[in-house]
Amino acid sequence: MRRAWTGYFQLVPDYHISCEEIFVRGNVVAAFGTAGGTYCPNGELLKENEWQVPAAWRAEVTDHLISEWRVYTDNEPIRRLMAKANQ
Repeated sequence: MRRAWTGYFQLVPDYHISCEEIFVRGNVVAAFGTAGGTYCPNGELLKENEWQVPAAWRAEVTDHLISEWRVYTDNEPIRRLMAKANQ
C-alpha cells in the first residue's frame, strides 16, 4: 500500500479529499464528498491538469483496524488526462 500511494502522490502531489458528510453505524463508517488534485506526469502543477470528482468511501473496522476499504468514484477525468499526456 505504501509503495502504491507513494507512486500515486508522485503523479498527483496535491491529491486531496473533502468530506461533506460522515456516517457511522456499528463498525462501518461511510464518508461522502469530493476527491481531486492535479495530474503531474512531468512534476509540473498545470491548471489544465486539475480534476475533481464526487466520491464516497466506506470502511469496515475490525479489532480497531480497517478490514475492508471501498472507494466509489468516477476516475474518467484523470484517465483522460493520462491518455492526453501519453499521446
